[in-house]
Amino acid sequence: MKFTDTHSFEASSDTVIKMFTDPSYFTDKYEALGFSNIKVIKQSHDGDDFSITVQYEAPSDAPVPGFAKKFMADTNVVTQTDSWNSASKTGRLDAEIKGLPAKIGADMQLVDDGGMCHNEMSWNISCSIPLVGGKVEKLIAQDIQSKAQADQDQSAAMLANY
Repeated sequence: MKFTDTHSFEASSDTVIKMFTDPSYFTDKYEALGFSNIKVIKQSHDGDDFSITVQYEAPSDAPVPGFAKKFMADTNVVTQTDSWNSASKTGRLDAEIKGLPAKIGADMQLVDDGGMCHNEMSWNISCSIPLVGGKVEKLIAQDIQSKAQADQDQSAAMLANY
């Protein structure tokens, strides 16, 4: 399943990329969003390339129908890797939900627009569960979309520190 999402910020892409390449941004944001057991698994910053892998527990906000309860829990253990190139201002987000045979990813690009910056995200979700994979993909997309506004709001609030 594919969908797009855009987060907009009242700052330049130069400022936003500073935030998106700061390891403390991720841990502080996840904590502020109410996620728990937040752990940085690995991180690297080599020239223009930045990458961080964080594991956390997040509540699932999507209503989970009976058929999907064995695949999706009320609380998900998520391992997420965010990678950015600060020169091109392009990035990639890849996430795994423990116990769920799904690929979750988004290509990202920061685009300046006057005094604004937009993080344009092109999501792709695929689930290999026979017969119900498409329904699970929709549930994952709903969960991502239900958290998008809170994520954008928290990031916008944190942007003042950069």
